[in-house]
Amino acid sequence: MAGRRLTLTATTLAAALVAAAIGIAFMLQPVPRPNVILISIDSLRPDHLGCYGYERDTSPVLDRIAREGVRFETVVSSSSWTLPSHAALFSSLPDRVHGCFNGSQWLDSSRQTVAEQFKEAGYETGGLFAGPWLHPVFGFHQGFDTYRDCTSYSHKTREVLESRMSVAEIGPLAHRDVTNSTVLREAAAWLDERHARPFFLFVHLWDVHFDYLPPDPYDRMFNPHYKGAVDGHVNIGMWHRRGDWTDADYKQFEALYDGEIRWTDATLGTLIDALRVRGMLDNTVIAVTADHGEAFFDHGIHGHGHSVHEEEIRIPLLIRFPPAVKAGTLVRRPVHLIDVAPTLLSLAGVPPLPDAMGRDLTPLVRSPEAPWPDTPLVSELHVSNIDDPQLALRTSTWKMIFHRKTNAFEIYDLARDPHEQQPLPEKRYPLAPGELHACYRDTMKKMEEAARRLPRPSKRPDIPARTKTQLRSLGYLK
Repeated sequence: MAGRRLTLTATTLAAALVAAAIGIAFMLQPVPRPNVILISIDSLRPDHLGCYGYERDTSPVLDRIAREGVRFETVVSSSSWTLPSHAALFSSLPDRVHGCFNGSQWLDSSRQTVAEQFKEAGYETGGLFAGPWLHPVFGFHQGFDTYRDCTSYSHKTREVLESRMSVAEIGPLAHRDVTNSTVLREAAAWLDERHARPFFLFVHLWDVHFDYLPPDPYDRMFNPHYKGAVDGHVNIGMWHRRGDWTDADYKQFEALYDGEIRWTDATLGTLIDALRVRGMLDNTVIAVTADHGEAFFDHGIHGHGHSVHEEEIRIPLLIRFPPAVKAGTLVRRPVHLIDVAPTLLSLAGVPPLPDAMGRDLTPLVRSPEAPWPDTPLVSELHVSNIDDPQLALRTSTWKMIFHRKTNAFEIYDLARDPHEQQPLPEKRYPLAPGELHACYRDTMKKMEEAARRLPRPSKRPDIPARTKTQLRSLGYLK
């Protein structure tokens, strides 16, 4: 019996040692890194989403993401149009620093991107773009193993070059392009191609951008009894209110925009279902944002790229990642588009971009009421088709818009006048005029010093003739 007890004891001891060794080995294994998907929905203004208080049911999927993750209440873009804002999103640099703020510029290879940082950390990287300003010629392909064009009109290039198709015909193709289904198909194919390593996937959803041509049933979802002629087409130059449109026509125009949002929201839902079916959903950081908003005559004009008013520069930001983001978190502190990349890298445990000027927002995600500096957030507008370059400085309570053409500025009290309808008289400025000018000078100095620390951009590559034509057709180039 003594020998048997000795044998059992030795066996038990050996098993315990093996179990301990396995446990130690398990603890020493690196924690699996999450996948990361960054989704940019073109031209999406947050106040047309349910989770931001909109009365129409435009965004059930986005609303669910907000409930299951964190919603940032006030998010400011770097600009009010696609090219510079995506450069800011990718590089975590303001427009004046990344240097890609005009249609004749591009994101230089010296500006490291979030995709490059993920790739250096061992991630597989993929990008899907559906609009002309995301073309590789503008530098946005940097760091992506694959970067796919999801537009439907690229096959028309040869017809234009061979003079079998008019240059003018390309414009309507870009405006009327419907890309959500193509993006979905390419995303599913990309998800099925890989998976030996964690991945970073960028998805650009274009269809909210004008023209507003949602498919059935979304085309009549929010104004089913309309009988007029407004069909969602936007002609270049149709920025101001038309004298031949009634109030009902304008309501229909906005209803079609809302239909595009609901259609794109459904597309996003299908993408999330694809992650769920593949068992990837809860180990994937999902971030949804936009490049800029969309004006509906808030200041007498439609579209974007016209000003740095709130309707054009306010964007949504939602992040879902159950292991690190508590469901239903709300962050009220104002944040910036350049903060997105540092936050995603932090959530994935990847080192930050070396030159980033954005802030990691994970401390706010953990403690939304924690102290946070109310540093002025910068938005700029420099584009060849406007005569009034603008810069905005925005805090949680006030906003300054500086007009470079006239060297004048206007100040708004955002608490009392969130839609910026009445500039403040000087006696009600939040700071003395000298202090406001000093704030502007200090902000400019900081950005210019940061730009000087980076290499000067190299010679710009030629923009393909087809891409120039598309951009002119969208009203961005003369």
